[in-house]
Amino acid sequence: MTVMVAGAGGMLGSRLMRLLGSKGVGLDLPDLDVTDRGSVKKAVHLLNPDVILNVSALTDVDFCERNPDAAEKVHHEAVKNLADTGVRLITISTDQVFTSSDNRYLLESDPTEPVNIYASSKLRGEASALEYPGNSVVRTSWLFGEKGLLPWIVRKLLTEGTVTAVTDQTSCLTSVDSLAEVLVNMAFDEGRSGLYHCVNPGAVTPYELACTVRNRIGKGTVHGTNWAQLALPAPRPVWSALGTERSIKLPPLEEVMELCLQKML
Repeated sequence: MTVMVAGAGGMLGSRLMRLLGSKGVGLDLPDLDVTDRGSVKKAVHLLNPDVILNVSALTDVDFCERNPDAAEKVHHEAVKNLADTGVRLITISTDQVFTSSDNRYLLESDPTEPVNIYASSKLRGEASALEYPGNSVVRTSWLFGEKGLLPWIVRKLLTEGTVTAVTDQTSCLTSVDSLAEVLVNMAFDEGRSGLYHCVNPGAVTPYELACTVRNRIGKGTVHGTNWAQLALPAPRPVWSALGTERSIKLPPLEEVMELCLQKML
């Protein structure tokens, strides 16, 4: 079996390639431009993969807000290019297709309400992928490994002794190791299809997370702020903590956070 990883140069793509070993073929710019239909067709023709894992993305939501055409190309048109090859596709989406004031975990069947360009373009990509039976969309949030929100907080507290974190956005973190294992298992299980929410359970604000880390390491100061004070281009969802109705469950936040802290400390 051959698994083609589109976006293999990123944090998640690199982890997928390590897990897949000889069964994975990783492509990224300049060898594969997912926004170019010809480039996608050429890659699929040469590799003849059994499944495509698409983890390519523009992760800077403020860049997407300022550059909606780029967001549309990478998050919608690229997914359509990959889906139209007819190869089974697993593609990544985001919690930001939701915003809610209910303070409950949001499920796959809940109605979406994207609040920014990034999320809107991702939602259109979801629709293109799910037009084809057998394809999957995996929504996730606040992905971290060697980079991401959690390591950033730890480094700020250890090196600078202070961190400022927002108090008015609640979501879930996702360990790159946890998500990569799920995606590889899905790639080898043709019975998996449709929409999935995959996060490490535990709704939290960045401010609450920073306070937990400070208490764990025993040093540093945490300051609170909000998105209005930061005045960034893209609005953020107030509440987008993902729950799931599907059978795939990831370890809880406390477990993966402790593993991350042990490595960094």
